[in-house]
Amino acid sequence: MATDTYCGPIDYVVFELPPGARPAQGLRLLLDQVDRGAIVLLDLEVVGRSPEGTPQLLTLDALSDEGDELAAAFDGASSGVLDSDDLAAVSESLAPGAIGIAIVYEDRSLAGVARAWQEQGGAELWSGGIDIAALAHRLETSEEEN
Repeated sequence: MATDTYCGPIDYVVFELPPGARPAQGLRLLLDQVDRGAIVLLDLEVVGRSPEGTPQLLTLDALSDEGDELAAAFDGASSGVLDSDDLAAVSESLAPGAIGIAIVYEDRSLAGVARAWQEQGGAELWSGGIDIAALAHRLETSEEEN
């Protein structure tokens, strides 16, 4: 988790899985990222949409084909960082029958780098994300200019 001297970028990602998809492998890889300290999981929500179109919060144990053990590894991961408006937006974006897995996380991959520079008197000045569509546009524009 963030320290007094370094906080990695906080970001989110939402994955859509089609009906019948088996999320267990992705969940195991997510756990590996947490166990290695590459990320801190701040929130994990599983969202569906009822036949009437209303958002539904789902549980991992209902999705996992590996029983309660994998779902139990994520106990407490649903923290409420994503509110009902966020979850409704996810639900509205889903294809019929699909589920959304929404993850909010702190990226800790540069924590060692930050620590090394802090030991030399350095300090983190800025941190942030870049919109992928804006980045793609900028790269296309710069390729055209060259």
